[in-house]
Amino acid sequence: MRRSTPFARALGGAALLCAAVGMVLGIARYGAGTPRLDALIPLALAAVLAGGWVLAVRAAPPVGALAPAGALAGIPAVLGSIRRDWGYVVGAYLLMWAPYAAARVAYGTDYGKSGSLAASALCALTLIYAVVGSLYGIGLLGRQLGAAQRLLREDAAAGRVHAVRVRNAGAVQENYRSPARTGVGKTSVSVSRWLELEADGAGDVRPVRLRAMEGVNFKIATGEKHLCQAASQLAGREGWLCWPTRWKEIAATDRRMIVPAAFVTDSGHVVWGCMYEEDWRPWLRGEAAGAGDTEPGLAAVHTTEPGRAAVPAPRPSRVTAAYRGFLLVLLAALLATVPYLLGLVPVLAAAGLAALSGLLTFFGAAILSGSGTDGGPDVWTVREELHPSLR
Repeated sequence: MRRSTPFARALGGAALLCAAVGMVLGIARYGAGTPRLDALIPLALAAVLAGGWVLAVRAAPPVGALAPAGALAGIPAVLGSIRRDWGYVVGAYLLMWAPYAAARVAYGTDYGKSGSLAASALCALTLIYAVVGSLYGIGLLGRQLGAAQRLLREDAAAGRVHAVRVRNAGAVQENYRSPARTGVGKTSVSVSRWLELEADGAGDVRPVRLRAMEGVNFKIATGEKHLCQAASQLAGREGWLCWPTRWKEIAATDRRMIVPAAFVTDSGHVVWGCMYEEDWRPWLRGEAAGAGDTEPGLAAVHTTEPGRAAVPAPRPSRVTAAYRGFLLVLLAALLATVPYLLGLVPVLAAAGLAALSGLLTFFGAAILSGSGTDGGPDVWTVREELHPSLR
C-alpha cells in the first residue's frame, strides 16, 4: 500500500472526469455523424490520465505505522464515520453506464439510419442493466456505518460505553479448510480476517477478535476495506475497545448475536467492526453467562469525553494486480469502440463491438469489486485451520 498523495488523487479525479465527459457526450449526441471525436478524445485522455495515476501511486511513499501517542485519559465521545470513497463511487457508476454508452453510440451516428434490430436490442438490455445497477448502487451513497455501529456511535455521543484497555497484537488471516459438497475428495477454503486485541489484566481470557463490519449491499466491502486499511497502519497501537451500552438489545435482535465494537487508539483513530458472541461474552456477560447471566462482564461502563474525537485512519492507495488487470480490461473495452467511433465498420460490426466493449466493462467491474481487501502479504499473519474431519 502507498500513501495517497494530492498529485495521485488529482490524476485519478481527472481521469474519472474525462471518462464521464466522453460517456455523456456519446449518449447525449448519439445522432451525430462520424467520426465521433467529441467522445473519443476525452476517453483517450482518460486512459492516459489513468496510466499517470498508476505511476503516481507507485511512486508515492509506502504506508507505514502511524506515529505513536500517549495513553488517552478518556474515551472520545465523537467517533467518526468511515469516509465515503468518492472515487470508488464515481467509478462504479461509470462502469454501470459504460455498456449503455457504448451501445447507444453504436446505434446512433450514421448507423441509426439502418434501424438495426440487434443494435436497438443491445441498447435496451444495457439500459436495463444500467438502471438496475444504479438503483442497487444507491448503497454506495448511503451511510457507511451499519445500523449496529451507529447505535454504538450514539451511545458514545450520549456519554457512556462499555470499554477496556487493549493493545493491537496483530492482524490475522485465517484460512479454514473444510469438506466441500461439490464432489468426492473436494475441499473448500473460507477466509476470515480480524484484528487481535489483547486486553490489560485479562488473565486467562484469550485475545478478542475485532472482525470487519457486516452489513447489506456494499457495506460488506466497505467494512473489509476499512479493517484492511487500519491493519496496515495501526499495528501495535494501544487504546480502548468499546461496546455500546445497548448491547443486549442488539444481540437479542441479531440471529447470530453479533455485537458492534470499535477500537479507539491513543493516536485518535477509530476502527469499526463487530464481534461474535464467543469474543464479546466474557467482556459483557462474564464467562459463566450460560446460567442466567449472573456474572458481571469484565468491561466496565466508562464515561466518554465530549471534547475528544476519533477519526478513521487515512485511506491509502494501492495498485494491485487486480487493479492492473481492471485497467487493462477497460483499455481493451475502449479500443473496441474506436472502429465505430471513427465510422470504419458497418452497423452489425458496430453492434458486435459495442457488445464486446460492454462485456469487457462488466468483467472489469467484477475484477474491481473484490480488490482492495487483502492488504498485501505484509499486513496479515496467516494461520491455517482444518475442519475436525480433516485433522
